[in-house]
Amino acid sequence: MKAAFIKKDITPQEPCHMAGYARPGLSTGVLDPIEVNAVAAEIQGKFYAIGILDSIMLEGGFCREVTAQVAQDTGVDPEHLTVSAIHTHSAPSFFKMTFEDNVVETKLQNQAKDALASAMQEALSSLAECRAELEEAEIEGLYGNRNVKGGVEDKHVYLLSFYNNAGERIGALFNISAHPTILNGSSTVLSADLLGHIRSLLQEQLSCPVAITNGCCGDVSTRFYRHSSGMEELETTAQAVVDQFQAKRHSVPLAEGPVASRTFSMVSHFDAHTDPDWALMMKEMLEDKSPQSEFFLGRLRMKESFGAYDLKLIAQLRLFGNLLFVVLPGDVLSGFGCRIKKAFPALHVVIICYSNTYCNYLVPEEEYGKYFETYNSRLARGEADAFIDEVISQAKEMVAENCNA
Repeated sequence: MKAAFIKKDITPQEPCHMAGYARPGLSTGVLDPIEVNAVAAEIQGKFYAIGILDSIMLEGGFCREVTAQVAQDTGVDPEHLTVSAIHTHSAPSFFKMTFEDNVVETKLQNQAKDALASAMQEALSSLAECRAELEEAEIEGLYGNRNVKGGVEDKHVYLLSFYNNAGERIGALFNISAHPTILNGSSTVLSADLLGHIRSLLQEQLSCPVAITNGCCGDVSTRFYRHSSGMEELETTAQAVVDQFQAKRHSVPLAEGPVASRTFSMVSHFDAHTDPDWALMMKEMLEDKSPQSEFFLGRLRMKESFGAYDLKLIAQLRLFGNLLFVVLPGDVLSGFGCRIKKAFPALHVVIICYSNTYCNYLVPEEEYGKYFETYNSRLARGEADAFIDEVISQAKEMVAENCNA
């Protein structure tokens, strides 16, 4: 196989609007770089690439423009291309958020689009012979289910490293499932937050470029484990994650085998005026006198203002021998991640979320209406379950077709 890593610093040189927490003003400084990272690989004659932006979200049209440009310039199948975000809430306001009246930095968005396309193209044109090694560990403490301490959560982290023929590590891809929200709305410095700090620490220790992706962390954060806030907590938590990984990491055998991919989508329909759960939650919040009720009412009224709409959910599946990548949009709750992994006991499953579009929260039916995530979901009850069930079904079909061939 062959692989390549490209990293670009796209930190704004001037103050800009930020996405997340409805901050009213401009950024006041930079804590750490805002980056674009690209990873490309050629496996059994097939080419793949992922471009990763330090952003809270992505728009579908933006992602399609990036992949169309890369496909046009390289000849790579656009379905083999992925655009992802790490979900930091302290990046520039690249895109319009559904539930936030943020100001979009159009110039910075265009710069990010060009940087993503360029980085993916450069990675695809600089592939070098290598071998891959997968390591994993399970993190204790530090972060977890933010609604119920010790609730459903996936705290496995993965490091996919690539070594050249001389045995030197040429790059690595790290995957973790945790909301990067240690820097809250009071912070006005640009940052890739927790994932960016983990990425930086790993780069120092591994002496190679490191890209990072976020998994099923819709209901996962450091909420119950924080000792302080701000930059000190950010540095301490990132260091602790990396230290635990280094102490617990163990190799996971990668087996040669079939290479296959599949992309599919599902359209979900929602109309608050006909949705029984919306009506029930509205009634409950109108009767609720708690401080959070006004916030939730605001979200419900915004959903009503959207009218009837269709939302396109996009999934990509990548099979490399006994390694399965599942690429999903939006904030996917932990229960779905655990469900997907449980469905493939014979495979190593790495899930990458916040990719190719953004659809807000995917909430399992059994949790629908209970917590914050439902009020920020644009799906009706059961729609996310139907989508994840189809993800599992499509993946099983793809595995069966290729492993039994």
